[in-house]
Amino acid sequence: MGRTIKNQNTRRPKPVEKIQLSEKHIHLRVFLVILLLAVAAVSFTYALTSYLKEETGWKVIKVSSAAKANVGDEFTFQYELGGGETSATAEYKALTILYSDAAVKAYEIFSADESFEDVVNLYELNQHPGEVLTVEEPLYQALELLETYGNRNLYLGPVYEEMYNLFQCKEDYETASFDPEQNEVLREEFAVIADFAADPEAVDLKLLGENQVRLEVSEEYQNWMAENGYETYLDFYWMKNAFIVDYLADLMIENGYIRGAISSYDGFNRNLDEREQAYSFNILDRVGQDIYPAAVMEYSGPESIVYLRNYPVSDQDQAHYYEMKSGEIRTAYIDGKDGLSRTVRNDLVAYSSEKGCAEVLLTMIPVYISDSFDASALEKWTADGIYSIYCENRVIHYNDEKLTLKQLYQKDDLVYTAVLAE
Repeated sequence: MGRTIKNQNTRRPKPVEKIQLSEKHIHLRVFLVILLLAVAAVSFTYALTSYLKEETGWKVIKVSSAAKANVGDEFTFQYELGGGETSATAEYKALTILYSDAAVKAYEIFSADESFEDVVNLYELNQHPGEVLTVEEPLYQALELLETYGNRNLYLGPVYEEMYNLFQCKEDYETASFDPEQNEVLREEFAVIADFAADPEAVDLKLLGENQVRLEVSEEYQNWMAENGYETYLDFYWMKNAFIVDYLADLMIENGYIRGAISSYDGFNRNLDEREQAYSFNILDRVGQDIYPAAVMEYSGPESIVYLRNYPVSDQDQAHYYEMKSGEIRTAYIDGKDGLSRTVRNDLVAYSSEKGCAEVLLTMIPVYISDSFDASALEKWTADGIYSIYCENRVIHYNDEKLTLKQLYQKDDLVYTAVLAE
């Protein structure tokens, strides 16, 4: 027979007493409740504003997450907040709005393969040869600059189409279809394109003033493009960010924001700061398969720096380079004479306090995209306020007597030295 477990609590619980709340001091209690709610609201507001408040000092300005397609991922905009007439928080908000709008606009107006409502860009020019179109002013200014420097790389659009496909390859065996160094048929096509691109009678942009442009293309070239499956006559491609960084920088300056610097991942840098504040720029040197931090360039004041290199240094570089397992590298630096990738040396830096990145780049191209290196040309640039730096056999050559080079690389038997051109 099982055990019976007795209930240890045999007493019935007392009924709960009802407490009558006095209506005495009811107004005081209501006042205290309201006061507590007010204190809570103030505390929440303070916490929120403290969270949103920007501190004085350097800050990376990013494109708003709500912005449409833009160039923000390709640029870094650093700015020192708090030095203007408004608070750091107000300055940050204004900068974010201005920079976000500019990043969207730059993406749209310099695009060669996308159409946007109410925007006449390179894509529209490519689609409407023979028609007079009114383009955005920054694009018109870029086209004027190309014409001034006699640079026709813009007309190598069909070559850039194929090279872009090459740079998207993941394995070497995939590259044969897009690499003219391996594909003789493609090599011949590129030579034909280069001939067309160099001939103003075959393809040319007529700048008509007041931002009006007409793309003229011969019937022969239009037929050839259609027969060979190409669609793009014009494309800035790898040059694009030089013009965009100038557009972004000039817009900031126009609006009074000068305590900062904007740089692209692919080597175009604009420092806006007019103060005597020290800035630095890393000078790299590629020898064989190795990349060395050769030195640090120190400078102050507004500066446009262009760094051309025929090797990738980050994942973003996939759009402009393909490196074979053998170590060979294909680049987007196309020579207009035959449509093939060509660079005279691994890296070259040029800078100017007087000109923008686009002008510095257009000065560099004839020397950098070449069969042989003409060092004397670099000396001629100095007359236009453009100075240069390059490395050769562990020697850093520069031609600006005011330049300061620091942290020259030294490790084991590898020692870099610097030489000022006479």
